[in-house]
Amino acid sequence: MATEQPTKKEVEALFAENPQERRGNAFSMNRVEIVGGVANDPVFKTAKNDRPYAILNVITNSRLRLANGEYRDQSERHSITTFGRTAEFVANNIKKGQRVLVNARLHYTGGQLDDNGVRSPRHTHIHAETVQPLARGGGGGPAPESS
Repeated sequence: MATEQPTKKEVEALFAENPQERRGNAFSMNRVEIVGGVANDPVFKTAKNDRPYAILNVITNSRLRLANGEYRDQSERHSITTFGRTAEFVANNIKKGQRVLVNARLHYTGGQLDDNGVRSPRHTHIHAETVQPLARGGGGGPAPESS
């Protein structure tokens, strides 16, 4: 199955210095949901602007079927940043080994042309809006809410 490659013009438009005007009524969504285990205790910090933030590493597991019919387990680590009250909640309530549900959005940095025409690397970041601890093994009842 062949995938269609974007044209050079389409790629350049993605990184344009002056992006097109926003459509006021167009539907769009930037949403990520991650359910997994917390790899280590969250790191709580304060930014230069005195805004609190926490960094949380969550591990997800998946099973891939190979061409020969065998299966391979794959784990991925997701570095997630939380801000404000959610960061304080994470720092005070989330610990290594807990399972969590993270509702987040993707944020991109980089991809800009420098004075020499060289494009900086583009990086993807996960910014959490909510982090909810999940009950373990059929404990019943809802998990406490995050801020």
